[in-house]
Amino acid sequence: MQTRHPIIEMRIFGIVKSILPFLMLLIFTASPVHSHTDTDDVPPKFILIHLDSVSSKNLHAEIEAGNLPNIKETFYPGGIIPYVITYFPSKTPVVISSLRDGISPDESRLVGWAGVDSETGKTFSGFSSFSQMLLSKSRLAVTNILYGIPVIDRFAGLALANLPEALEKYRVLEFYWYAVDTYGHFYGEEPHLKKLRVFDKHLGRLIQRLDDDVNIVIYADHGMVFGEGVDIDNDIREIAGDRVKISSYPNLYINKKEEASETARMVVEETGIDFAFYKTSDQSAEGIHREGTMQFFYSENGIRYTYEESDPLGYYEAGYNGEVLSFQEWLELTHQLKYPVTPVKIFNFFTNPRSGDIITLMEPDKFAQSKYSRSGNHGGFTYQDLTIPILSTGPDVDVLQGRQTMWLRDLFHDIEGIDFGYKPSRDDHYLEWWMNLDDRQNYSRVSLSPWYRWRIGADLSYVADPLSVDHYQLWGKFDLFRSYLTRLWIGGGADFKNGETRPMGFVRHEFRIRKFQARSTLSTAGNHSFSLEFNVLPPVYLQVVNFNSLGLRLHF
Repeated sequence: MQTRHPIIEMRIFGIVKSILPFLMLLIFTASPVHSHTDTDDVPPKFILIHLDSVSSKNLHAEIEAGNLPNIKETFYPGGIIPYVITYFPSKTPVVISSLRDGISPDESRLVGWAGVDSETGKTFSGFSSFSQMLLSKSRLAVTNILYGIPVIDRFAGLALANLPEALEKYRVLEFYWYAVDTYGHFYGEEPHLKKLRVFDKHLGRLIQRLDDDVNIVIYADHGMVFGEGVDIDNDIREIAGDRVKISSYPNLYINKKEEASETARMVVEETGIDFAFYKTSDQSAEGIHREGTMQFFYSENGIRYTYEESDPLGYYEAGYNGEVLSFQEWLELTHQLKYPVTPVKIFNFFTNPRSGDIITLMEPDKFAQSKYSRSGNHGGFTYQDLTIPILSTGPDVDVLQGRQTMWLRDLFHDIEGIDFGYKPSRDDHYLEWWMNLDDRQNYSRVSLSPWYRWRIGADLSYVADPLSVDHYQLWGKFDLFRSYLTRLWIGGGADFKNGETRPMGFVRHEFRIRKFQARSTLSTAGNHSFSLEFNVLPPVYLQVVNFNSLGLRLHF
């Protein structure tokens, strides 16, 4: 004969009775989690990974050495475009601020870390460039920059592991993997390559958890040059003196533009700079090197290149005969050479009103050394700087498959279906209940999301009878900040206890790693809390609250 437990039955009945009105409210107020209600209009899923500072040369050497097994298995060979030409100057802010919108180098918002806008006369600093770069990113990816810092870079893999869950709501995710670049700048080539191998390991784990309908696109923003470090900016200041307004490699801004030719020659002859380019007219530019000069002439049909004394770029030896070539023809001719598409890069860059008056550049295996870039750098015009790979796989990226060459600026223009503006129309609704194991105090919470990044709700507490609430709060909160690992809410409302009503403010922080989440709340009402949670099923979480309570959370 089965034994009945009336007290337990009454408690369960009371709890169900107490949450039933909230459940009905959820049913009638629930709206789609995504911003597209017609399933036919839901955009495809994309994971877009910015792999900072990986040249085609190093990627393929590492693949051939067997050091990147997951990249090789997933993308090699048809899913890798080996000869992609990035932006010039080959610097991260230039790429990030331009690529999403497909902005060409002659219109790029940024041309380096510091400089002068010739149209407005205004200078821009490293802080300004850094800020514009961050504002060019998606909201969830802004803090990825922190994961490039040594030691903190260990969080990058944890953040990458959270992408599958985020993908269900956001559909298009942008992720920035910076550690490869940072370690190259500070510690040199071998640590740089080790961080590339670390990325491959975490990428393999991610791919195993993704569905077949997910598109993955990985692109490098530039390469990295190792070898002889030269303190370019300091050398230029010592030699050119008052001629120079701002020096920010490879840009050199001078006070008198009519002195460009003389200053360029002085810089090449007396510093570690190997090449100096300057405009001679709206349709022409000249380059100076230690063994002669070069000229670029622009027309509607393309660019013609000539030289005097010697051809340091090696184009004539590669089959060029002085004819006018289109931008694409220059790409096809020079993509495997030491100095790819130099005529296009130099002329396009001089068209940008923010470009330097003189472009100072160096030969391969030489880099601009600074306190930050002690062991490696980029920003130049060699194959080590400019020639980077694009990796892709998935049902919606056939346009990239099998290519050999490409301009990086065309990446998101060529792929159809990437909706960078897609976001959920709201967050999940949820119900929570937990019980203090010491005093049997019960707590219930209903949390509704009427709009994306907003929540309204109520917290109730009672001892035995769910209908005899002795303390409750009504509140609203706003998602102030979110990343792939963390979320920060600020909120306020009213606290009702013992017949008294008090205003209330609170801050709530969430930290998630896959199925695990930690939440902490600081409140002016004094009921601070900390919880550890585990997602046992997609809508259900188990909770440990303040290390003395157990409970559940149910998502809708």
